[in-house]
Amino acid sequence: MSQTVEKSPPVEAAPPDKAVGRLPRWISAGITALVLLAATAFFLSTAVDTGLPTGSAIAALLGLAVTQLVPGVLVWRVVRPMRGWWIEDVMMGLVTGFVLAVGAQALAGYTEQPWISAALPLLVAVVLIAMPRTRGRIRRVGTSNLPLWWAPAVVLTALFGLQDLKAFYVQEPLTWASGFRAPYVDTYLHLALAGQLKHRGPISFPWVQNEPMAYHWFSHAWVAQVSTVSNTGLDEVLLRFLPALMPLALVLVVAIAAVRISGRAWTGPVAAVLALGGSELNIFGIRTPGYPIAPFSPSLAPSILILIAIVVLLHFRWRRELTPYGFMLLPLLGFAASGTKGSSMPLIVAGVGLAFVATLIFDRSGFKSRIVDGVICVGALYLALAIVFQGATSGLSLQFHEAARATSLSSRVGVQTTATLAFAAIVTVLGICGRGTGLLWRLRTAEGRRDPMTWLLLGGGFAGAAAVVVFVQPGFSQYYFARSAGPLLALGSAVGLVTLVDQLKSRAWRAILIGLVLGPFFVLLPLWEVGVIVPGHGGMIHIAKMVGVASAVLLVAGVIAWVLTPRMRFTAFFAAITVAILAGGVTTVVRLQIDAPETVVLSPIKPTSYLAVGRDQITAARWIRDHSDVDDVVVTNRHCVFPVEPKSCDNRRYVVGAFSERQMLVEAWTPSTKSFELGPKGREVLTVNYWKPDILALNDGFVAAPDAAKAAKLYALGVRWIYVDYTRPYAKTLEPFAKLRYQNAAASVYELPKA
Repeated sequence: MSQTVEKSPPVEAAPPDKAVGRLPRWISAGITALVLLAATAFFLSTAVDTGLPTGSAIAALLGLAVTQLVPGVLVWRVVRPMRGWWIEDVMMGLVTGFVLAVGAQALAGYTEQPWISAALPLLVAVVLIAMPRTRGRIRRVGTSNLPLWWAPAVVLTALFGLQDLKAFYVQEPLTWASGFRAPYVDTYLHLALAGQLKHRGPISFPWVQNEPMAYHWFSHAWVAQVSTVSNTGLDEVLLRFLPALMPLALVLVVAIAAVRISGRAWTGPVAAVLALGGSELNIFGIRTPGYPIAPFSPSLAPSILILIAIVVLLHFRWRRELTPYGFMLLPLLGFAASGTKGSSMPLIVAGVGLAFVATLIFDRSGFKSRIVDGVICVGALYLALAIVFQGATSGLSLQFHEAARATSLSSRVGVQTTATLAFAAIVTVLGICGRGTGLLWRLRTAEGRRDPMTWLLLGGGFAGAAAVVVFVQPGFSQYYFARSAGPLLALGSAVGLVTLVDQLKSRAWRAILIGLVLGPFFVLLPLWEVGVIVPGHGGMIHIAKMVGVASAVLLVAGVIAWVLTPRMRFTAFFAAITVAILAGGVTTVVRLQIDAPETVVLSPIKPTSYLAVGRDQITAARWIRDHSDVDDVVVTNRHCVFPVEPKSCDNRRYVVGAFSERQMLVEAWTPSTKSFELGPKGREVLTVNYWKPDILALNDGFVAAPDAAKAAKLYALGVRWIYVDYTRPYAKTLEPFAKLRYQNAAASVYELPKA
């Protein structure tokens, strides 16, 4: 029995070599290209306005275009169906190029051969062009234009990410004139990782020697690759270039995926606005936007781009449109998604698992195919866990009770009993899944129930929501599962709305308009009528009142649609409610952005303040970078976010490793596999003591009281440079055991000669 395949209706796009409307095809393509270029220039200008040199922005963009975009586009044209759009080639090519760049940089760093960073992706391009079969396919695939309104509509949705982006720029300055500031605690962790990937590859954590890099480091390798091929600073790429591109890249990738799956051009902007402008449903006035981009986490947005590309490849496969080359690309992208962010690939595995169950129920002809899909996805995830994470869990643990207590609603339910915490957990899951409400329309039709894509998006979205209430991780990182799931749910809603429109036909505009008008009141009226829940006041009674008001708004929307659509009352009733829920999620984001407090520029602080980093401290570390070998090991006497004794302190101090771009003997030791073993329960991992007290004593002891014996031991460990931080105890001089090479008001640098 052959597999049943649902045919997607044709997209509103011109076939190759035809005109779009009254404009020739090449003019239409040119206009769309100008829109994309203008949008890219606009977002990069936000980075330039906050310290990124214009030359660095241009160099990084050119480096990305030549060494990532061009090879990536060629790869995508080899794997995609014959019919497609050039915007798809560009955006999916960008994702594929990301994967090529990561592989190239890992090899370049490991072998300490920087030229490989550019050469390997370009070699892939040359091979694809040189091989007759791939060259022929690259030339033959059709390339159409989407409607002229499509690109501007999608690009405008990226503005939802502008507020977070600008707030990040303010809180993470590239530089400052003098004195001390307090950047985000993990910023220099990411910078140190990028330095490790640029110079030495994924061998060990740069802030502590001989600890394997069991971490999702692929986005850091991307930063290192762009920095290497464009000769721009790692901090410029990490803190400005990468975050500036992500809002635009995310909405375009999600939008083109929606068009691919649904066959309707209008689903692109809808999916984009729900992905970035949608939110966890929030009628309680709690700040839970759930953005799929997080500049403070450079791994989140890139992993979602790969996640969506995997969804598109599976779409091709389930419609028997995936080429053999595409079948090879699928596990590669699965491995890349896992290595970029640990919260990404488990969602695909869950979605494919649910698709397998649905196949057994609704269409057993796809049974074998789903088994193969599962093997590929689970295999890619397993390889990443074994190779990238090296079996480490990064502190992720299964703790139902603590996970429920970590939800935003748990502090508002009053007395935290098992029942109230369970209620908070259920409401949290439903709220996160609210962005995917439109997907439920796919379940109304037999075709939708047979389509494995329905279940992939449903399973992936639900898994991301459920993970929040069953797992805990230091820094509430379990919420990254929900953030990763958001675009899957948005994509599912956009696809499901096609069924809604098809069933209501010409009457659809009535239900949609009613939902759009009343949707904002769905989340605003409970706040206006009942008021925001204050922790410790009101509890379940207050929550019940807010739920009642919100439900009444949805009921009114459904009843109005019922009355205005006499021939399809039930369908219109639920259609209006669906649109109202989705519009309510967007309203939540708009309200939170309007009410967000103005970001305060980092002001000077005392050298002993929490997270204080001095301009002179950075300069001293940069001096080491510019005067040392990439394999040199560095010692520093500062380990904690406060300048205190390194015992049970918060040891997330990464400054010297980040700006020297060198391997530290021991600067910090969180996160690392051993630290998670010693502190397996949540935030206790941040304050575990270093498990090599003799090394720590030697490290700090030489700076405080140098002698020949300590110098010899340090040299035997590979140490060549001593960074003396004046906020911690230090000897007046380390000479004659080490030679003073650089000094300023905050630190000094000594070179350790051979004993």
